[in-house]
Amino acid sequence: MKINTSKYGFNFFLSSKAQVTNLDEAAKQYGGATLNLDTDEMYSNIPGSQFIELKKGKELNTLSVFVPSTDGTYAAADKEKIKRVVSTVIQRVYRRYEAVPTIEKGLGSWQADDGGIAYDNLIIASVHLENVADSDIKFFVKIGQYIKRELHQESVSIAINKALGLI
Repeated sequence: MKINTSKYGFNFFLSSKAQVTNLDEAAKQYGGATLNLDTDEMYSNIPGSQFIELKKGKELNTLSVFVPSTDGTYAAADKEKIKRVVSTVIQRVYRRYEAVPTIEKGLGSWQADDGGIAYDNLIIASVHLENVADSDIKFFVKIGQYIKRELHQESVSIAINKALGLI
């Protein structure tokens, strides 16, 4: 099943991902990259279509939100503030799905406006669902908007399987 992304208000959308071997080079080539420190997966999200591809049958879909370690673009966020934001994300996900989200650590890189490579430590909070409804994606968009507001971000990443939307 495919879902058109136009109704979610993403500022930017990438529908697929490519495995990469270097965060710096991937940021230069693709604009950004993620290293999941818990799984060692390193990838960049890449363009494809305007659709989110959902998995069929009993395969689980993964919805994730990325919590950055910065307050604003470059300033390190207070650790207590990060703990409070992550705790709120966990609580909201638990209330909706009656399950604690999977929490993983990551490192993100992206090419900054000045041409340099910027880095951010990440907390990736994910749920795994057999069926994904429009309301599930809208819920994760709202969580991303909360993170964006609390940590004064230009954008926050929401992932649905291989796709990545920035809000």
